[in-house]
Amino acid sequence: MKDTFKREDRTYYVCDERLAAFKALTPAQRLAWVEQMAAFLRKAAIARSHQQLAQPTHIKTT
Repeated sequence: MKDTFKREDRTYYVCDERLAAFKALTPAQRLAWVEQMAAFLRKAAIARSHQQLAQPTHIKTT
């Protein structure tokens, strides 16, 4: 199934408090956060892929 939106058209809202909290992190903490988010996104992509593979496909017979 194809996405019905362009990935580059996504927008996000981040409140000032969240930005301030991220700014307060040390560089090492920021890097750890980025690495944790990347791992989470990889796992989500794998789960989505497995879910799509598990869905039955429609087979046309003639």
